[in-house]
Order: sequence, then structure tokens, then C-alpha cells
Amino acid sequence: MSAQTERCFCKSCGVETCHIVVLVRKPSAFSGSKNRKRKEFITGFIKSFFFGPFLTAMDDFSRHLICEICGTKIIEE
Repeated sequence: MSAQTERCFCKSCGVETCHIVVLVRKPSAFSGSKNRKRKEFITGFIKSFFFGPFLTAMDDFSRHLICEICGTKIIEE
């Protein structure tokens, strides 16, 4: 796992600090469905056709920024 860091403003610290970037996969919209894998595949195929494979893949993740000083977590959808 590669640890990425970014410098951004922390509301708790009140200054610009280094934050660790963690990508977390969003829960599936079809989690309780009978044919979940098939529905995820079809949805992903259609989205990648219109938006491209990179944007489709990044849409499945949310960015979590964790401050290295105070540990405050910022979630970016």
C-alpha cells in the first residue's frame, strides 16, 4: 500500500497540515439483490461507455483525508 499525503487546511488545528489520503470503496447499491454481480457488471459497463473507465472506477471510491497532527478525518465524496 502506498501512502499518499496532501497539504490542506485542517479545521481542528487551524493551520495547513499534511493529511494522509485513503481511498475507501463505497458500498454497493445492489448489496441485498439476488443477481448482485450481474447488475453491478451491467451498471459498470453502461457507466464506462458514457463516462469512460477511469471516471467510472473513481466514482466507486470516496477520499478520506486524515490529519497527521490531530487525526481528524475529512470525507470527500
